[in-house]
Amino acid sequence: MKVEGHKKLIRKLSALPDAQRGHVRKAIATSTEEGARVARVLAPNTTGETRDEITTEYHDNGMMGEVVVIASDAPQADKDRAYSIEHGRKKGDRGTTEGSHHVQRTRQYLGKKFRNRISRAVRKAAKEVASRG
Repeated sequence: MKVEGHKKLIRKLSALPDAQRGHVRKAIATSTEEGARVARVLAPNTTGETRDEITTEYHDNGMMGEVVVIASDAPQADKDRAYSIEHGRKKGDRGTTEGSHHVQRTRQYLGKKFRNRISRAVRKAAKEVASRG
């Protein structure tokens, strides 16, 4: 999930001292792990393989979190399988299927909660910086 005006926000957050950026990192980590947990719960569980492949990754020194449904270095057949589970299959040897949309539902369910959590962390960091100024 991307925040509107994220490039401007990244510039402002990088200007914060490390102690205050820790509040934002903690909120990002909490939100990312919660998103992965919910996606695992909503994922279809026929063999358990789909749930096991859902992991989290962090970039930019913890300032960006990502829920990964399938690894980028996975074979193309596995990527196709993951895509067909999420979005369904329109044509193919085995007919059509409806997608489970577990990632999309996770975004819808947690989107507002994530935005509010990040906003609170940014406000808390800004207040700490202002009170020390």
